[in-house]
Amino acid sequence: MPSSRTALMVEIDDLLRELFISYLRPPAPQAEHLNITMGQMQCLHAISRLGEPAMSEVAKALRLHPSTVTVLVDGLVAHGLVERRRDPADRRVVRVAETAQGQADRKRHRAYMRSRVEQLLSELSDQELGQVHTSLRLLGDAARRRLEVEASS
Repeated sequence: MPSSRTALMVEIDDLLRELFISYLRPPAPQAEHLNITMGQMQCLHAISRLGEPAMSEVAKALRLHPSTVTVLVDGLVAHGLVERRRDPADRRVVRVAETAQGQADRKRHRAYMRSRVEQLLSELSDQELGQVHTSLRLLGDAARRRLEVEASS
């Protein structure tokens, strides 16, 4: 284990990156049927969570520039996963909604990713699983606090 707090934080960063890149990123054959980027999948998940959001709401949720979200949504529209709709209350506002195909693909992707996590966690003992749970809860709480600080500054 690294001796200093800084070295420990650097190693944790490396370990998280390695975990997500080497194991949790879907292998090409499993993700092939989706034929969309990880950014587009994150955008699809955000649209689903938000309902029928305005493009600006998607940008805010993903913490991306609106022009970046436009490019992501263009790709999702081209694949038939979302559709753009004018807001009937304000025709200047463009909303995006998941299509039936988008919902099916998102659910299939989520189920696949959940199975990958379950396979990985099945390698741990009950005690180790509890330690991972506690550690992730602490990390999540720290992230929420950090986001609150960033939002207020």
